[in-house]
Amino acid sequence: MAFSDFVAKVLYTSVLAVVCLGLGAVFFSEIQRVWFDKRLYIGRFDFFETGEAKATEAKAFARQIAYHHRAFKTLLDQERQRRERANESENPATFGASTPLPDSTFGNGNLDALLSSANDLTSVELTVQGINIKELLTWLRERVSTPNELTGVVEKHPTGVRALASWTRGPLRSEGHRVDGQVLDIAGQPDVERASFHVACGLIWAQLAADDEVLSKVSRAEFCAWAEVWSQYIDLRERSATLTGLSPDSLESVKKLRAFLDRQVAGSTQLAEVYLLRADLLDLLPAEQKTQEDLIQAQNDRLQYAMMGRKPTEPEKQGVALAARAAPPDKYEVMAQVRPALRMQGDRVSDVLPESWQQLLKSGQDAGFPVSRATGSLFITKPDGKTTYLTAFAVAPRVIMTVGDHVPPLMLDHPEPQPLTGETWRFTFDDDGDNPKQTHRVTHVIFAHHDTSSTAPRTIALLELAEHDTQRHPPVTLEWNPESVKSHVDQYVYVIGYPSEGSNLPKNFLRPLLGDLYDIRRLMPGRVVSLTPSQEPRPSVVRALRSDVSTTVGVAGAPLVDLRDDKVVVGLHFAGEWKENQGKFALALSMADLLATLPEFAIQRIKPGTIQDAPPMVTPLGDSSQSQ
Repeated sequence: MAFSDFVAKVLYTSVLAVVCLGLGAVFFSEIQRVWFDKRLYIGRFDFFETGEAKATEAKAFARQIAYHHRAFKTLLDQERQRRERANESENPATFGASTPLPDSTFGNGNLDALLSSANDLTSVELTVQGINIKELLTWLRERVSTPNELTGVVEKHPTGVRALASWTRGPLRSEGHRVDGQVLDIAGQPDVERASFHVACGLIWAQLAADDEVLSKVSRAEFCAWAEVWSQYIDLRERSATLTGLSPDSLESVKKLRAFLDRQVAGSTQLAEVYLLRADLLDLLPAEQKTQEDLIQAQNDRLQYAMMGRKPTEPEKQGVALAARAAPPDKYEVMAQVRPALRMQGDRVSDVLPESWQQLLKSGQDAGFPVSRATGSLFITKPDGKTTYLTAFAVAPRVIMTVGDHVPPLMLDHPEPQPLTGETWRFTFDDDGDNPKQTHRVTHVIFAHHDTSSTAPRTIALLELAEHDTQRHPPVTLEWNPESVKSHVDQYVYVIGYPSEGSNLPKNFLRPLLGDLYDIRRLMPGRVVSLTPSQEPRPSVVRALRSDVSTTVGVAGAPLVDLRDDKVVVGLHFAGEWKENQGKFALALSMADLLATLPEFAIQRIKPGTIQDAPPMVTPLGDSSQSQ
C-alpha cells in the first residue's frame, strides 16, 4: 500500500469518526431534551411583508425577541437587587430619594430565560435516498413531546406591524393559573423593533403573572406600556449620574415620559409601579424645572404606591374585611404609616422604624438625633386656668425659640426684653410633656412677633428660662445663610415636637398616627415639596418651607431639620393644612430668613458677637425698613 493511500484512509477514517461522534452527540442531546428538558426556547417565526414571506427577517425577528427578553430580564433582576441593597444600606443618599421594598413586578430572581433553540436537529441537514431525515424526526418529535418554545407569525404592512406569538406550554386559567398566556397578540406597533420588544415583554408578563395575584390583575398591554417607559427611565437614570448629567433632549424625554404616565394614571392603572415611576422621573429634573404641583403630585404618587403595595392584615387574609382596603379609613392608615409620628426616648426613636423609613433614619437612630436633646414642651397656663401646649427648642443658653401666637399682645415687637407676668409659662426637656419630672420657668419674653394674616406670615418668640443645663441639653445650631434655603426643596426632613389632643384632623388619620398617647416627644419625617414665595425674597420677607410632615396641634414652635445635616435647624414650624385627597402638609418659616428680621439685641442673645450691616426695623406683615 502506497504511503499516500495510507494517509488518505487515515484522514477519511478520522473525518468519519468525528462526524459519527458529532451526530451521536446531537442525537444524545436530543434524546435528553425529549425526556428531561423543561427550559424555554425561541422557536420558529414566519415573517410576511405585504403578503411576501421573508426568511431572513423571520430569523432576525426571533433573535430580537430573545435579545429583548434577556435584556429586560436582566434589568428586572438588577432593579430587584438594587432595591434590596437600598433597604440594607446605611447611607440615605446611596440609592436616591425613593427606595421601596421589592414587589412582585420584579420577580424573585427565578424568571426562566429564553434560549435560542429547542431542537438540536435544526442544525443538522441529513438526507438518505431523497428522504429528509431532519424533517421526519422533527415531525415525530413534535408529536412525541410538545417543545416548550415560543413560535409565531409576523405581518408587516405599511401602517405598522402585528405579531401573533404562541407559547405552547404557557399558563391557562383552565389549568389553575391566574392568566391565559399561551397566545400573545401584539398589534398596533409602529415598527419591527417595538413589536419584538412587546412580544418579549408579553412573555415575561405571562411568566410573572401566571401565579401572582397582584400582577394578574394588570393587563399585558398595561404592563408592557410601563415596561417600555421604565426601560427608558433606567437609561436616563444612569445618564443623570454621569458628570455631564442629562442633556436638554434627555430632559425633554423625561417630560414626555411623564406625560405618557399621566395618561396611564388617568386610565385608572392597576400597576402600582406606574405611580412610583412617575415620581422617580420627576427626581431626574433639575429643581428649577419642578413646580409645587409636580412635587405634591410626586408625594401623592408615592402614597398611592404604598397603598397599592400594602400587605393585607390577618383579618383581611381571612376574608373578614377585604372591602376595607378601598375605604377611606384604610387610606388614612396608609398616610399615617408613610408619614408617621414616631415616639422618642431622649435622642432616639423608641418605636420600630417603618420599612419605608429604616434606611433614611438609620444613621440618626444609631448616633442619636442631636436636635432632640434641645427640644421640649412649652405649656402656658392662662389666668382662667386653661393650658395651651406648644413646642420650643433651645437656641442659646437659657434661650428657647417658639412661635409668637400666645405671647401677650403688649409684649409683641417690644424694643427690649420684658418680664413675663400674669401668666405661668413653663418648659420641660422631658420626653413626657404632660407629666414632666423637671420643668423650667419662663421669666422673660426677649422678643416676639406674630402676624400670620398676610401672604408673608411671620411668627417667632424668643423666651428666657430661669435655668438651663447646657451639658445635657446643648442649644441647636441654626441656619443663617439665606442662599441655602432653596436647597431644602425636595429633600427629606423631620420635625421634633409634642402633638397634643384636640386636633381637627380626621380621626381615622389621627388614630393610627398617635394612638391614645399625646404630649410626648415624637419625630415626624417627611419631604419638603415647595418654597413660598419661590422667587428671591425681598428684605425681611420670610419664605415658608412646605412639607408633607404629619404635624398636629401642639407641634407649633418645633424645629425643622434637613436629614442631610441633622445638627442644623433650617425652619420653625408654625402651621399646617389638611387636603382631603392629598393628606397633611406642614409649614415652617425659613430659619435664615426669620433670623434676618430680628432686631440687634435679639440676635446678640442667640449668637453674641454677630454684626449685622443693616439691622432691620421690624414692622407688621414681615416688612422692614433699614435704619438711615
